[in-house]
Amino acid sequence: MAKSWKMDALNAIFSPSSIAIIGASDKPRKLGNLTLRALTASGFEGQIFLVHPYLKTISNQEVYARVQDIPEPIDLALVAVQSPNVPRVLEDCAEKDIHGAVVYSAGFKELGELGQRLETQIAHIANEAKIGVIGPNCLGIGNIHLKLNATFFPYPAPIPAGRVSMISQSGGVAGLLHYAAVDVQLGLAKFASIGNRVNLDFADFLEYFKDDAHTDIVCLFIEGTEDARRLITIAKQVSLLKPILAYKVGKTPAAQRATKSHTGSLAGRGELYSSAFRQAGIQEVAGISELVDTAKALSILKYLPKGNRVALVTHTLGPTIIAAEILEELDIELPPPDVQTVKGIQKAMALPVAIPIDNPIDLLALGWARPNIFAEALRLAALGDQYDAFLTVFAPNFQEDIGGGTPTKELLEVTKTTKKPIIAVLNSPISHPPPEKQVLEAGGIPVFASPARGAKALANIIQFTRSQQPK
Repeated sequence: MAKSWKMDALNAIFSPSSIAIIGASDKPRKLGNLTLRALTASGFEGQIFLVHPYLKTISNQEVYARVQDIPEPIDLALVAVQSPNVPRVLEDCAEKDIHGAVVYSAGFKELGELGQRLETQIAHIANEAKIGVIGPNCLGIGNIHLKLNATFFPYPAPIPAGRVSMISQSGGVAGLLHYAAVDVQLGLAKFASIGNRVNLDFADFLEYFKDDAHTDIVCLFIEGTEDARRLITIAKQVSLLKPILAYKVGKTPAAQRATKSHTGSLAGRGELYSSAFRQAGIQEVAGISELVDTAKALSILKYLPKGNRVALVTHTLGPTIIAAEILEELDIELPPPDVQTVKGIQKAMALPVAIPIDNPIDLLALGWARPNIFAEALRLAALGDQYDAFLTVFAPNFQEDIGGGTPTKELLEVTKTTKKPIIAVLNSPISHPPPEKQVLEAGGIPVFASPARGAKALANIIQFTRSQQPK
């Protein structure tokens, strides 16, 4: 199949060498000025050109009256003008042979019939000229690897470069996703707030990310789409190669009404989307934290589970019961260990009385005081084929001279003896993670601050991998 012109447009959008800000401004509160500041602050190393019909300079930089006056080729246009002026600007972009545009402006189909006619007009211009348009009514796009922030707000905190790309229909939710990613230090590759989707919809981004070398995992925030059939068709292909996670809103009457007025989208029936997601291999999640948690775990794990049987290993049973209940409610099996595993764990504990061993495998205070016993219990459970994945729950006390300490080295040793995924919960404030977290994650063990978040991430991964197995 021949490559669509939209793929070339998306390449110009996400990997531009030159950018024109059309509607650049010298007034700090204007969108064109905010866009320039965000782009400059991100450290983008390509060429930046400014366009305004009357200004001559902005911050000592030359300003061009029209984009056609720029003497260099332009890959991406950032359009910060009022909605009635957008058609003329896109015609100028067509004349300049620009194939990517971000239209921040609101005032289109989300406002009703008049806005819809204006949006139809810009869609016609863009399609005729083969200009891929992000928006209108959007926040913009970014490429962390390229130090590109083509939005109108600077990042409030550094975002690490990584292998996860995010597409959000909402600009506000794109911001929330950034904040959540920063909280868990999730590395991002590319992101886009796509707004009204004048000619680039979710399916186009999935098709682009399928071959994107920097993207291993795709996260979607969806209000609604008018081309659900194509989304599902493309997702079936992509999900065989890269995990797709989706958070779909607009399932209640009030949310559906808000969706229509927000980005002009028809939310559709939630149960139909959920069914279609399952058919396409898209893993649906229930919130932003769950979305970034699952993506984070997928980006760290070296192996994925081959089934849905999980063993939990702990020294603190109360928090682990929380995880166990969540897993079972999500149809994850927690079978008890076999007799040989039980005897091996009891021998390692070497207590005067052989305590019962079940699942969760509770090692009592001994598992907290002696890291080698904690790790040995995990190693024994990982032998054979009884379990497909493991969740450990440990309560570090942040005091080096009390207790045996978090079994960091010991857990990493277990990863060398099994090809089954291990997720660790280290009960702690998310804002004050224990130092072992970084070491464990570097070794392929995702770490969560609470049993609920760890359990939900693991359940989502198991459900995703099961969806990819032959029916």
